[in-house]
Amino acid sequence: MSKVDIAIDDHLDIEVGDSVIVIKADGSLGKVILPEMNRDTQQTEGYKKMLKVLDLQKPGAEKDFKDYNKNKLH
Repeated sequence: MSKVDIAIDDHLDIEVGDSVIVIKADGSLGKVILPEMNRDTQQTEGYKKMLKVLDLQKPGAEKDFKDYNKNKLH
């Protein structure tokens, strides 16, 4: 597993294509912020890893995301 750099900062350095998962203080999922969803986005390594993280927090979330976006993208 790769090392995670931790920094305390007063702003977020978010770039186009990034995903953000908000985990609330009580451990529940808050918002999931995603880039514009298209077929290319779904093939990125970042999107695939985001699905794995969500599925750890909420089992079944990976399948739910895939099903939801499959219906949206035809």
